[in-house]
Amino acid sequence: MKKVQVAVDTGGTFSDFTYLDEAGVLQSFKVPSTPKEPEQAVIQGLFKITKTGVEPDVIDLFIHGTTVGTNTLLQEHGSKTALVITEGFDAIYEVQEQARPYGKEIFNIRYQRPELLVDRGNVVEVPERTGSNGEIVRKIDLELTRSRLEKLKNADIEGIAVCLLFSFINPENERAVRRIINEVVPGVQVTLSNEICPFIREYYRLSTTVINAYLRPKMDRYLSELDRAISGLGVTTKKRYVMQSNGGVGSLKTTAERPVSTLLSGLAGGVMASLSILDKAGLEHGISFDMGGTSCDVAVTEGRSVEIRDRFDIDGRHICLPSVQVETLSAGGGTLAWVDDGGLLHVGPESAGAVPGPVAYGRGGATPTITDCNVILGYLDNREEVKEHLTLDIEAAKNAIDHKLAKPLDLSVEGAALGVLKVIDIKMAEAVRALATSKGLDLREFTLVAFGGAGPLHASRIMQELGLRQVLIPARPGVTSALGLLQADVKHEFITTKPQALTEATSEEVRDIFSDLEQGAFIKFDDEGFPRATLTFERYIDLRYQGQGYELSVAVNIDNLSTQIIRSDFDHMHAKKFGHAADAQPVEIMSYRLVGSAAPDRDRSVFDVLSSYGLSDQEPHVRTATFDLNGSPQQIEVPVLQREMMEPNRTYKGPLVIEQLDTTTLVIPLQTAELDTQGNIIVKDK
Repeated sequence: MKKVQVAVDTGGTFSDFTYLDEAGVLQSFKVPSTPKEPEQAVIQGLFKITKTGVEPDVIDLFIHGTTVGTNTLLQEHGSKTALVITEGFDAIYEVQEQARPYGKEIFNIRYQRPELLVDRGNVVEVPERTGSNGEIVRKIDLELTRSRLEKLKNADIEGIAVCLLFSFINPENERAVRRIINEVVPGVQVTLSNEICPFIREYYRLSTTVINAYLRPKMDRYLSELDRAISGLGVTTKKRYVMQSNGGVGSLKTTAERPVSTLLSGLAGGVMASLSILDKAGLEHGISFDMGGTSCDVAVTEGRSVEIRDRFDIDGRHICLPSVQVETLSAGGGTLAWVDDGGLLHVGPESAGAVPGPVAYGRGGATPTITDCNVILGYLDNREEVKEHLTLDIEAAKNAIDHKLAKPLDLSVEGAALGVLKVIDIKMAEAVRALATSKGLDLREFTLVAFGGAGPLHASRIMQELGLRQVLIPARPGVTSALGLLQADVKHEFITTKPQALTEATSEEVRDIFSDLEQGAFIKFDDEGFPRATLTFERYIDLRYQGQGYELSVAVNIDNLSTQIIRSDFDHMHAKKFGHAADAQPVEIMSYRLVGSAAPDRDRSVFDVLSSYGLSDQEPHVRTATFDLNGSPQQIEVPVLQREMMEPNRTYKGPLVIEQLDTTTLVIPLQTAELDTQGNIIVKDK
């Protein structure tokens, strides 16, 4: 039997599966997500794969994009957590940044910070002190620490976060605290800040450590149950990975210890897929646009690379770890539309989710959604190939929009539906525009790579709103994020913080620091079964102008190491990002970063497998769809084309609906669609 690679990307409404064998046969499908028991959807999908004739023991690679950590954090369903901190600093977590966050909230005088994940009663102060140079200023009082930890014995604590001052330079005291915790409250999972994020900036390090401790018990149980269930199906491979926020994958063991690294798991898979698709199509600048059932994720990729940021937040909670720069909106097929008591239309942020879902799904939904609007406008319709899973109740969707939107707004049903789509499209376009503006980019040369179950339905209008060059719809848009998982490498980051002036650092010293980091990387990858010869390394130094409160990571060529080159690269990067450089200002080194990567055995890339088209001579059928023309709803007879019927390099004029198993693409009036040599649909304005 041929070896098979499997990826599953769990979303709010569906879990997307894709699998590839050595012969290059690529298959994909969806199963409904199971939010209360997320592992059940994964097991159902794997079982479905084995029922197609794939023997479990030929599955050679399993990669999973998960939302368990993200949902646990958003819904505040994590474990009861305690915090151990340096004596006298117990209020740091509560004080946070003091100021309100940037954006609209900075003007909100009623802004409320999210609830703390640790109760003040479960904060333990440790009598110790490490200095800013790593020296032990006050040796830890072991007996007093032990007695203070005693109060946690009967507190039902599942996770403990330990974050002591300057432990990122010298972790000795944090390690001593862990030994005491293991004696006093054995069995409780302990997260040390020096192991999660050994960075300067006390609050961000503290917040990240607390979030990891809060998520760890639940993620550990989830991955353990999933691991056992996979083995129970007869799958024997040890190559089982989870997508990380940084665009790489980590083993189940590593992920269970560092669940905070998965908070952008599925999102990162879509961005990495977008990069590969653009590269294959010969395009450099793109916007990854992933719209599913509950959310929309956008990222700007410039020059076939995506920016990796070292700090982000989720619902006001701060995380200081590398991640792809993705912005998420509450805008998906299940996003709810409603009219308030003042007669104003609102779209989101609430979602119908997988259960009950849109009204048209007939599963108990009563409030109109984005999907319901697309249904009654004629963009979506019942199809034979999906009737096994879903039959749309078009009349129910129409009645819901009529009673809850159209009549309160004094509009026709079609006018109300078009209004809802206009609002959500502008919201998504504004998110893209804000992200591009923050980077100083001109969007006119960018291609919108639209995927997800709902992305291709909205992409044409968003292209017009933003003045983009074109839209690219990948061959398998509904499972594109899952394809990105199969393309990902195992990736780990190793960091050491050593503040000093750049002019004081010698080339020999810099090489020695990176050499030490490499030794740690070798140990980590050895443990995961990767030979040292297969590893690749990227090296960065975090720099800032003296007195600044933020750093930029500058790539370092270890074979041509020069502080003058590093300084020049930093000035250039600062000028590009912020519009100016301070050439005469001293530059400081803060941290050294080593990013190690290793590729699981692959016979081919999933993006080398092209879909076949022009296979059917079936004539397009026609149905009535409604569009906004000159400010009013107008019905038009629209051809409905099956994607496998399309012929490469032939121009198809809009309006046009293109259907395929995993999504529907809408081409609006005055646009054209073509199929390129890679099997992508390219949509442009006439």
